[in-house]
Amino acid sequence: MTLTLRSSRLIPAALVLFALAHGAGAWARPGFGGGLGGPGSGAGVRPGAGFGAPGAGVGGVGGPASGAGMRPGAGWGAPGAGVRPGAGVGRPGPGVYGGGAWHASWRAGGYWAGRPWTYGWYGTAPLAWGVAGMASAAAITSAVNAAAAEQVTVIVVPQTAVQLNYASVRAIEPDSVSFSWIEGGLSKAATGNCRQGTLNGMAAAAATAHLLNAACTVAYGAGPAG
Repeated sequence: MTLTLRSSRLIPAALVLFALAHGAGAWARPGFGGGLGGPGSGAGVRPGAGFGAPGAGVGGVGGPASGAGMRPGAGWGAPGAGVRPGAGVGRPGPGVYGGGAWHASWRAGGYWAGRPWTYGWYGTAPLAWGVAGMASAAAITSAVNAAAAEQVTVIVVPQTAVQLNYASVRAIEPDSVSFSWIEGGLSKAATGNCRQGTLNGMAAAAATAHLLNAACTVAYGAGPAG
């Protein structure tokens, strides 16, 4: 009985000696289900681990001097690029007259001012032609303007059944003219002299004189100003 009592008293003392020999860190290490280590242990979770340094990830918007990102003004061209002001139907060139085709600039009386030859001297057919009752320059000018407004290239020659293609009229200076007309559904061409009253080299008479007068008015007449 006495021997057993002594043995049980020696166990706590052995434990104390073991703890002193190995230090407090031997009891403080975390294991499965254990807590955090003590101040001197150094083991366990280190402060700051897990999250990276500040600023990582998506950067913010650059400052005024950075210049990064989209440059101001990129994408759109300089003002005035694209359609130039005033583009559209311009004044017809010399090749338009006498070609027989309608031109958009001839609307609203625009045919007359663009003629690329000297004009304005021809009025009513000269008396030397010997044919009375010719249409006035104002009547022919009005007929041309009305046809041009409708995008039509022919006018009915007053007092006849023929049609003059005013778009085909071309001056042969100083006083002759070439043109085409329609009679009976057929297109014909001719040249004439506006002073002598001749058509294809022969004196114009009756319907041909009215036709020549209309062509000479288109070529050399004053137009709306007359």
